[in-house]
Amino acid sequence: MALIRCPECRQKISEHAENCLHCGFSLKQEDLAIYKQQLEERRLHNAEINRKSTKLHLIWFCIFALFIIIASLITQS
Repeated sequence: MALIRCPECRQKISEHAENCLHCGFSLKQEDLAIYKQQLEERRLHNAEINRKSTKLHLIWFCIFALFIIIASLITQS
C-alpha cells in the first residue's frame, strides 16, 4: 500500500482511498479531471492578470522616466 498526497490539502493518504480523510476531497477519476480543468483555468486567469500588471508597471515606469527627463531639462535651463 503506497501513500500519495491529496491534491487539495497535501496530506498523505492511501492510494486506494476514494476521499481524503483530512479534507474530504474526492479522488475519483472524474472529479480529478474536473479539478485539473479548474486548475488550468485558474492558471490561465492568473497569467492574464500578470500580463496586465506588467503592462501597467511599464506604463508607470515610462511616465516616471518622462517626468525625470522633463525635470532635468527644466533645471538645466
